[in-house]
Amino acid sequence: MKPATIKICGLTRGEDVRAGVEAGADLFGFVHHEPSPRHVSEADLGSLVALVPEGKASVLVVVDGEVAALARLMENSGASFLQLCGDQDPEPFKGFGFPILRRIGVQEGALVQMARWFGVAEGFVLDHPSSAGGSGLLVDRACARELAATGPCLLAGGLDPETVASAIRGTCPLGVDASSRLESSPGQKDPQRVRDFVRQAQRAFAQQKSPS
Repeated sequence: MKPATIKICGLTRGEDVRAGVEAGADLFGFVHHEPSPRHVSEADLGSLVALVPEGKASVLVVVDGEVAALARLMENSGASFLQLCGDQDPEPFKGFGFPILRRIGVQEGALVQMARWFGVAEGFVLDHPSSAGGSGLLVDRACARELAATGPCLLAGGLDPETVASAIRGTCPLGVDASSRLESSPGQKDPQRVRDFVRQAQRAFAQQKSPS
């Protein structure tokens, strides 16, 4: 992942992927978890991933699944990254063959969990600990800042056009990740909110590089 990475997650429709591309997002997340309102079936994953253009990257987001089945799903879908949001252990994913993003609940003990994945995960997604993702709840910024200083992290949890700039200033992450608070209804993105989110995030990252 590069600095100032912007991820739009929970995409379920082609028009939402295209809106994210046009807005200037870098990573595009597709949730494969049936209980989620943002679930994308195995049959539909490939066609959505194919809409992500060269120079951008797609992320298959899962909560559970056996290692071999996840590797097969990655291969079949064409996704660039696998994001793990469940209670997986790092050992079975050593040498997985695809880059891994590991979700970390921002809470006491998070640094210990994060350290277990050093050398296995390429990066981390810092999210609210109340659920596996998509909670729409803001994280503890002091804790998130400590984690973001330790490894390559995308900040998630309750981010939207109104909160992303202050969140970037308060935690200094490598990038940001938004889902539920960019929606008009569960699983359907509001293109204006997507554009506003990306613009606000880009502006905040640029100001970090060159403070006025």
